[in-house]
Amino acid sequence: MAIVADGDLTVRAMQDDSEDYRLLVRWRAEPHVHEWWDPDDPAPTYDEVVAQYAPSVRGEEKTTACIIEVDGRPAGYLQFYRWLPYLQEDPSIDVGADADTYGVDIHIGEPDLIDRGIGSRAVDLVCGHLERDLGASWIALTTEVENHRAQRAYEKVGFVKVRQVLDTDTRDGVRVVCWLMERRRRR
Repeated sequence: MAIVADGDLTVRAMQDDSEDYRLLVRWRAEPHVHEWWDPDDPAPTYDEVVAQYAPSVRGEEKTTACIIEVDGRPAGYLQFYRWLPYLQEDPSIDVGADADTYGVDIHIGEPDLIDRGIGSRAVDLVCGHLERDLGASWIALTTEVENHRAQRAYEKVGFVKVRQVLDTDTRDGVRVVCWLMERRRRR
């Protein structure tokens, strides 16, 4: 089921089936994804992916898990969520969210589809949905300070760097320093 679409690009709800879980297993093992997505952990197995993502896919958790498609071809993963419940569990991230602040995380999993603007388009499309349809007051995300590709992609669609914060992800056993980036609601 499409959440949002524009031309050849669709962001659809991730399905509770082996095909979508296998995509994540493969994508999370890709070097260009693993470098930034839980880098201290080994790439997850099928069972680990199901355990991690199934609660969101089934609506049992507060994150909406999505698959990005280009012309019907799965290209990557995107998730969105309200920040506040996560910050109540772990306030150390220091986002300063209100009840209508959303977060977005994304990776393009297919190696031949990176650096083609798909990530920026998907984020912009989803942010528009969050702002228009779900009443997002603003959208905040974190990206590792050294992840310049992600920062450029987010800046293309209106995100700005606000300050550095510690994420809950670790690299070499140390919490990762990230840019908190925000996009204020477009009027």
